[in-house]
Amino acid sequence: MMKKNKYRLFRFLIVGVFNTLFSYIVFFIVYYLIGQKELTVTISFIIAVSFNYQTISRYVFSDANEKKFLIFISVYLVGYFLNLIHLWITVDIYHINVYLAQISTLLYLPLLSFYLNKKYVYNI
Repeated sequence: MMKKNKYRLFRFLIVGVFNTLFSYIVFFIVYYLIGQKELTVTISFIIAVSFNYQTISRYVFSDANEKKFLIFISVYLVGYFLNLIHLWITVDIYHINVYLAQISTLLYLPLLSFYLNKKYVYNI
């Protein structure tokens, strides 16, 4: 079981890098166009969530059951709100560049996503 989880974590990391790059590029472009971080996070979330569901379901957990999509969205909503809070603290309070602040979310959101998906969406 432990070996299977390590392999799953490795696949999640590979897929996660791809999803993260996709999500960050969407964030970068949308923020560049509209310049409003909260709306950018919201638009990025909407675009990325179904893309990420397909890649994570198919390549990490081998379970593309569409019924799990609502639970998956709930997991991503946790990350969405943490992302908003993170940007508020880093950009509005500490005056860190929004692009760097968004990159710094990559230190914890992907691991949180893996854990929550594993436990609540895919019940492994």
